[in-house]
Amino acid sequence: MTVVIIVALVLYGVIESLRKRANEHSIHQSPSSLISKPSIDRDKAREELRQIDTPEYLYHYIVNVINHGSHTLGFPGGEMEGGYVPPESAPEIACYVMKLGGHRCPHSYSRDAQMYFSSVCAGCHGLDGKGLHGTYPDLTRPTLLGIERRKIFLKGIVHPH
Repeated sequence: MTVVIIVALVLYGVIESLRKRANEHSIHQSPSSLISKPSIDRDKAREELRQIDTPEYLYHYIVNVINHGSHTLGFPGGEMEGGYVPPESAPEIACYVMKLGGHRCPHSYSRDAQMYFSSVCAGCHGLDGKGLHGTYPDLTRPTLLGIERRKIFLKGIVHPH
């Protein structure tokens, strides 16, 4: 029974990812909108920098990546699409990922989080979360690569010189 649930969850994630990708390609956008960069003012950047090293920030970052994907890290394995698991499962999986990296999650989570990670995420990140030979990100790093890059971006806004 557990195997059937796991297979169903993986298929759900793959189908949702393909559906999202098809919808994104059917939207007509002007070339300038495709290359526009997000803007953030200096005060918001300063505030985000104050929070970026907190467990709560890490938790929300991981939930966001699980739900929406990660498209900026440039790993050989390619971009991570969002939607491999139902959105309501993302918070628990985020807590499990935090635990793999030695962080304490600010929220409670069930044992199902490990099952989801093992059946869905481990295919690319490995059961231990260390990534597969540099092809996919190591989720056990003290600071995740996406957060490191976000810090650099924010510091460039706060201290532009």
